[in-house]
Amino acid sequence: MDYSSREPRLDDENEEKKASEPNAFLEEALFKARTILLTGGIDFLQARRVCERLLALSSENDKPILLVLSSPGGHVESGDMIHDMIKFVPAPVKILGTGWCASAGALIYAAAAKENRYALPNTRFLLHEPRGGVGGQATDVEIQA
Repeated sequence: MDYSSREPRLDDENEEKKASEPNAFLEEALFKARTILLTGGIDFLQARRVCERLLALSSENDKPILLVLSSPGGHVESGDMIHDMIKFVPAPVKILGTGWCASAGALIYAAAAKENRYALPNTRFLLHEPRGGVGGQATDVEIQA
């Protein structure tokens, strides 16, 4: 079979970039529905985006906010920021775990009150001990300790 006449496909990097760009219609619809999507790795930008939405929605009224969460984790302090904001805003935050809630993602999931935590049937959770930044020769580790 000759595939040379097929139209060229975008390379994976361009497709991924396009898929990650926000869609104004969807963003507005989710905001009106008081729903925040938190997917992918946790970093400073993701934390800011989620916290901005939590504060904005909470300032409108005290109706519940739904946070849909699927994250492998990421930057711990950014996860702490989201965790703390969920507890800070007066509006109750309901969290729906889906896919993968691991590491900092699991910490965010635990921020909601027990009665406000939900998980879809195939959600996977991962909790692990904190990891430090010390390594190398035993003498180097001893100095750091």
